[in-house]
Amino acid sequence: MDLESGEMVPVMGHPIRGVTEGFLFLGLWIRMAERAIQDLLVHGQLPGPSQTGFWSACELMVVTPSLDPSRFPLLGESADAPLLKEDYAATLLELTGLPIPLARVRSFPDGHVGVTAAMELASRLLEGGQSRRCLIVAVDSYLEPDTLDWLVRHNRLKCGDNPVGLMPGEAGAALLLETAHGAAERRGHVDAWVQGIAVADTSRPRDAEGARRDGILLADLLSSILPTTAPFQGDLIVDLNGEEWRAREFGGALARLGRTMSEARVVLPALCLGEVGAASGGVGVCVAARAFARGPAKAHERIVLSVAESGRLAVIRLVRPNGADAVSKKIWD
Repeated sequence: MDLESGEMVPVMGHPIRGVTEGFLFLGLWIRMAERAIQDLLVHGQLPGPSQTGFWSACELMVVTPSLDPSRFPLLGESADAPLLKEDYAATLLELTGLPIPLARVRSFPDGHVGVTAAMELASRLLEGGQSRRCLIVAVDSYLEPDTLDWLVRHNRLKCGDNPVGLMPGEAGAALLLETAHGAAERRGHVDAWVQGIAVADTSRPRDAEGARRDGILLADLLSSILPTTAPFQGDLIVDLNGEEWRAREFGGALARLGRTMSEARVVLPALCLGEVGAASGGVGVCVAARAFARGPAKAHERIVLSVAESGRLAVIRLVRPNGADAVSKKIWD
């Protein structure tokens, strides 16, 4: 509502037209996830659903927003995490036809850091030989009516009297990870190599009373995966969305890192897509992978940085597919 006129006014947003209209909650997520997987199969030149041997050895990791009843009233009083496996993932597998066993489905209702958390577990499973490959599917929409009401209640939408708010968007992203050996064995197409993954928790949620966003832990987290030579000269893909608290966290980290990040180029996908929540990590990886394919040869590495409302932080370091220092895992976007 416009405070001066008292009239209801439109909110600037970024919908996926022709895909999400008329769908809510799980149905909306499934619409985006199904299309993301179909795009992955084509772009990654992957075997189709009929190739049971390929997919039966694959983990499915579904990344979603936090199951907060205040945002999703359809959940009722208590959020039930198993519904992501039994209702969401099972329906998604039925629609796509992928023969991934339900026993191999894992859920990550972790918002902005969900993709990184999924990739961290995928790394352990791949390195330990417990799985041949991992499919990560991340979705979120800030354009649902209930979510828009939730954003209004927390004064998070960008509007005339709140210029440091967010513009709601929606997105789905699908990523496939394999070991270097697995990719080479079947001569798979490679878009990027995962060189480092790190997750930490500030224990200071966004809405916690007196929570400070000093960037100290984020600076330490970035330092833990940066190359030993300084300064870092690649792209820094960040989930900044216009909100002041997230910018303060990022700015504090840059100030502490100083010359180490002085030559980094900051890339903000939200400028084009709006706030896409739990899908933002997947979007960041896709942006990095496509930049490797299109960008100059000198840009050998990129970092995806995520800051969640829960206080958790995450970073992913990616290198060019033909980079000399590429090691353990491959990823398709």
